[in-house]
Amino acid sequence: MSDHSQQLNPEVEWLASRFGSRVTVLHVFEIPASWYGTSEAPLINPDGLQAFVAAEQQRLKDYRLELPEDRIQRIIAEGSPVWHITNWVKNHGVDVIMMGTRGLGKFRALLMGSVAAKVIHDIDCPVWTDCMRHFRVDGPQRDYKKLVCAIDTTEEAVPVLRFADTLAREFDGKVHLIHSVPEAETRPNKYFDFDLHSYLMESARVAISKLQREAGTQFPVNIKASVIPRAVSDIVSEQKADLVIIGRGKIRESLGYLRTNAYQIIRDAPCPVLSCPPPPKG
Repeated sequence: MSDHSQQLNPEVEWLASRFGSRVTVLHVFEIPASWYGTSEAPLINPDGLQAFVAAEQQRLKDYRLELPEDRIQRIIAEGSPVWHITNWVKNHGVDVIMMGTRGLGKFRALLMGSVAAKVIHDIDCPVWTDCMRHFRVDGPQRDYKKLVCAIDTTEEAVPVLRFADTLAREFDGKVHLIHSVPEAETRPNKYFDFDLHSYLMESARVAISKLQREAGTQFPVNIKASVIPRAVSDIVSEQKADLVIIGRGKIRESLGYLRTNAYQIIRDAPCPVLSCPPPPKG
């Protein structure tokens, strides 16, 4: 309900208007831990709780979107935001989640967790995120015609390429691919007589060409030597891109979201990031 959160509204309104979508505004609040008292006074004051819940309900009712009210559903819940978001999505056939993230520093995000990072890890539908650190209050509205798609050289890149192609056709836009081969990973080559990094860069270019043939795409490709989040951020700035498209990897075990680059890309990209899940098995 913060001002930063409401800055995501133009993106929600644009996408909903573009596709004639229904929008569920889901607000999850948590009872402050201090209200639970001690063993001598373990119960929450009923009057205080009722007033608190009523205030949250009113805030949700007053939350404005420039869309017809009959296309907006307002849902309030108490408890874990991640649990309620993922449970709602799984039970209501949601096509896409749109949410902001505060862009906490790496250390704070590791200690406190991130609702956005956990949702991305747990949900099997596309997630549109925008880091609040990059919002410009008076900035122009994007039209999402310049798309950057970050890919690796695994088989998962094929559905990501097809997803980007479908989105570009829908938005009448163009896609530019970005792949990273960090030079730091090839430091041992200094002990040999050939340039290992150049070899890996060229191998990546060949692999991406093969993946594009399989996906039926012919996007221009830029291969960077920097780490993935920085490479994505740099190409977005160079291309003045409106949207980044990424895959989410296959690391699904506990805390797997901390082992991928998705959240770091979201933190650093100066535009919204749309992450698509891996295709279902079978």
